[in-house]
Amino acid sequence: MSLAAARSLPRLLLLALAVAVLGAGLVLAAGGPAGAQAAPSKVTIDGTAANKWEPADASVKPGGTVTFRIASGATHPVVSGDGSNPQGDNRFDDSDCALANMTKVGDSCQVKFPKAGTYPYFCQVHVSLGMKGVITVGASAGGGATTTTAANGAGGSVVEPPSAAAPPSSGRPAIYWAGWGLFALGALLALGLIAFYVRFWPGFTRPKS
Repeated sequence: MSLAAARSLPRLLLLALAVAVLGAGLVLAAGGPAGAQAAPSKVTIDGTAANKWEPADASVKPGGTVTFRIASGATHPVVSGDGSNPQGDNRFDDSDCALANMTKVGDSCQVKFPKAGTYPYFCQVHVSLGMKGVITVGASAGGGATTTTAANGAGGSVVEPPSAAAPPSSGRPAIYWAGWGLFALGALLALGLIAFYVRFWPGFTRPKS
């Protein structure tokens, strides 16, 4: 091996290690499926003058808080349920979102969701105009079975199985796999260079058998 090639080995080794470190950084930044799809702990839903919730459907982690706010228009009291029963289904505590507290622009209320599940809600005044939405809490977010309240308002529920045509996503972004690829490439290059260094570096003394 030429002296110039031998002297380039340390620089190549540093480059390989840098590639491995970059790959590890990308893996940590992208995280696993849970990190990529984790629901937030706080969500704000606006009631608008168009008598719509924006966004109508939202996800939050167990123990998280949803803030309902009148952004425009007026009088958007929030009730738990799908709207088939005007009195609601009491699946979450909507007492702070009653008519008296949600009458003008700027009014808001907060609801805490301690347990995982799917929670429909509606505007008590504008439900006939389709002002409804769904809060998904925890593990139910992103797929699986969907629970809907029975249309007769009796409080029962029907569980609809997930579609067989829509397999669940792994949740890992492309950058996650790119990071693993760079890490593996850098690690293999580093190991190869170390072995090459041990084999050919001038003056390197290997123990005699």
